[in-house]
Amino acid sequence: MHKKNFFYISLIIIYILYLTKDNLFALTSNLESLNNFTSDIKESYYEKEYQKLSNILKINPSSFNIEYSKVMLQNIYDFYNKITINKGTNSNIEKGQAVINEKGLIGIINKVSNNSSEVNLITNPNTSISVKVNNSYGILTTKDNKLIVKNIKTNNEITEGEQVFTSGLTDIPEGILVGTVKSVTKSSLELEYILEITSAIDIYNLNYVGVVLP
Repeated sequence: MHKKNFFYISLIIIYILYLTKDNLFALTSNLESLNNFTSDIKESYYEKEYQKLSNILKINPSSFNIEYSKVMLQNIYDFYNKITINKGTNSNIEKGQAVINEKGLIGIINKVSNNSSEVNLITNPNTSISVKVNNSYGILTTKDNKLIVKNIKTNNEITEGEQVFTSGLTDIPEGILVGTVKSVTKSSLELEYILEITSAIDIYNLNYVGVVLP
């Protein structure tokens, strides 16, 4: 009796499997497609990360002593003001050090903990940096998310497209690219230039950075 029941149950199971074979094959196919899709995503992610790392390593190590770091946070509500990186005092990071990538100056270290640091971006209104254009010196600030250089005497001519670098007159090393001159105007008394600067960096694409150590 038990053998007969087992036989009938087996027939029912086989019949059910027969009825659902197309769905089972489709499920298997979908699982394979999902696995392939997941594999492609992983491969694409690692390729992009490799490219980002390769870019930051383009910084000339003979020019500066660099501590490399990754951006942990760039808050959407404070997007133009600061970022957080995953290096701190345990990596010899100190307040006031310059933060750069392969394109130019990103900002200045503002707060430091053991394993992370807050960076004031160059577009932060509280950031003020001594810069130079050719042999003329001025102060870089931000107004309405625009980079402005003031206090440049009109002794030397400055034209659009000229590059702007850190001056080296403060603790920030000389020669870090800040950007290029977008426009040139004169103050109301025509005693100084007022420059609008196009930043060298892409603030929307900050991934890996380098902190310039002494």
